[in-house]
Amino acid sequence: MPDGTMKRPEPARDFRLDDLQAGRRDPRGRLVRDILWAVDEFKIYRTDAGISPFFSDDPDLAREQKGIYLRIGEGIADFNHLIHTLRPHWWVVPVETRRRADLVHYERELARCIAQALLGHENEAAASLVSLRQRLAARIANRARVVHLMINVILVAVAIVGALSFARSSYVSAFAFDVKEFSLAVMMGAVGALFSTTVRLQSMEVDPTVTQMMHWVYGAQRVLVGAMGALVIYFGFRSGVLTGLFQPPSGTALPIGAGRFDPYWLSFICVMAGFSERLVPNLLDGQAAQMMRGTPAEPDRPRG
Repeated sequence: MPDGTMKRPEPARDFRLDDLQAGRRDPRGRLVRDILWAVDEFKIYRTDAGISPFFSDDPDLAREQKGIYLRIGEGIADFNHLIHTLRPHWWVVPVETRRRADLVHYERELARCIAQALLGHENEAAASLVSLRQRLAARIANRARVVHLMINVILVAVAIVGALSFARSSYVSAFAFDVKEFSLAVMMGAVGALFSTTVRLQSMEVDPTVTQMMHWVYGAQRVLVGAMGALVIYFGFRSGVLTGLFQPPSGTALPIGAGRFDPYWLSFICVMAGFSERLVPNLLDGQAAQMMRGTPAEPDRPRG
């Protein structure tokens, strides 16, 4: 300035309701993807973080709206989390298009519930939010069950191919294991786990709030447990520890080599070990308890 004085910067204008527009930033710096509900008293909009309201320019009305929103905020946060689990991962589609067409219905329904509460119908909004969350959770649970089944099918197919390739190879075990029986046990244990998942698919309890990656892990874990359980059963019979539990059929075994089990009998036992989640743990618990008591090892009968 010519007189040497500095002009003070004008104070920043408060962010107002009309300033909230699709394609611009909200007061927290998040890009507004869409305006889902707009009236004179408030707006409800969508960002990548979820659904949020912007309250009235009138301080008293805004204070009242914030109180209402806080009372239903827990249900809204849970619902936003459920919606987030349905969105594709970043490696599937770009961030800007990380939405599915079937999410639009749930997002707009959530916006309607928030608007219903802010317009004075708080009880009805809370009831609608509970119903909406239950529907979304049921949908996510059904999708998670399908993911479990798909992971099981893929891993069982891999186990079958790997076991058959291993059985036909010229590999000789350094521990003198029977490669063919070992491979058969792994393969049939995985098949038993797949059968268990298929039978219990509709009644399977899943957590709709966990991430997609966790559902993949749970699905893979079931097949791995089935295969390992079958191996434990096989080693138990080969060692003689479990000989008194199930007796191989006498006189009907196929002549496939001295000292080998009947493959049909071994297959059934390993399928049963893979199918039952409690068979092998119960057997191990019984053996461990007998060892602690110092009594002769006589395996407990499976309890389920």
